[in-house]
Amino acid sequence: MRDPTNSGTSAQPPSASIASDLIPKLVLLVAMSERGHLSAAAEAAGVPQPTATRWIVALSRTVGVPLTRRAGQRIELTQAGRRLADSVRTAHSVLAIGVARAHEAADPGQGQVVFGFLRTLGVSRAPQILSGYRAAHPRVRLSLVQAAHEDLVAALHEGTIDVALSVVRATDADVLAVEMFKEPYVLVMPAEHRLAKHEFVRLPECRDESFVGLSPGIAMRRSVDDLFLSARVRPRYVFETEEVETVRGLATAGVGLAALPARHGGPLAGSVEVPIAPRTYRHIGLLASTRRTLEPAAERFRQWAAQHAGNGRSPAPAWPVSPDRTR
Repeated sequence: MRDPTNSGTSAQPPSASIASDLIPKLVLLVAMSERGHLSAAAEAAGVPQPTATRWIVALSRTVGVPLTRRAGQRIELTQAGRRLADSVRTAHSVLAIGVARAHEAADPGQGQVVFGFLRTLGVSRAPQILSGYRAAHPRVRLSLVQAAHEDLVAALHEGTIDVALSVVRATDADVLAVEMFKEPYVLVMPAEHRLAKHEFVRLPECRDESFVGLSPGIAMRRSVDDLFLSARVRPRYVFETEEVETVRGLATAGVGLAALPARHGGPLAGSVEVPIAPRTYRHIGLLASTRRTLEPAAERFRQWAAQHAGNGRSPAPAWPVSPDRTR
């Protein structure tokens, strides 16, 4: 026969039951350390003195040492009782801090936001967003993570970052994206190069040129490889490296041409960036995971960035993407 006292809910584990039983007794112990004796502590804790006496006896039995002693007509703490009360008071302070942080996290004007972005956007794009938001919301703590696109998307789903500034890709599952801007792919070359004065360049015109580029396996390199594949051109790389700005520097020095997204703020001194035809763009947007609900501060950051970080224009939805070719 089913126990009528069992409503179907699982029994509380022993550790949780013990903790629930200890908490009011420990509160009484702290009250004794502050009030000096049991009678005053019972009044402060709002329990009858007989109940307070039973609690202290039970607590002493649980701890395994006497926590109180009789001093005349009063019951006071022993040295062991005072030591335990001090520890409980410390734990109470930590808990109070935790409660305060919980309230802070629920306040969109405070809390913490973990913002991820591509390394290639760390020179100007991401700092512009962060600077503007910091000025508008100085009490929000911002933590930064720089990573490759695939790692950013994985971190969004895991909840280790809240919002990311990265490439907008329709193939990313369960990602909410708002397009912020697009960067045209260009050929980077010295200002004196034979193609430097062209309005645009088609990749077949560069069959005989040497190239510098990112190392294979980097997402941007794969996008550039797709451009060359579409143009039926096999580039001859003389140098490959991990950093975009190093590639730009090598191209500026005349080591080889580089196919990259246009540099925000203009070309490096001494270089020219000529658009690749047909025009192809890298679309950059604010990404968040649809598998998780953002905390108030993170959601407020996402909305603010979407409204203010698009160079003053309204952000565009990520899908469908622009009719321009996109990588």
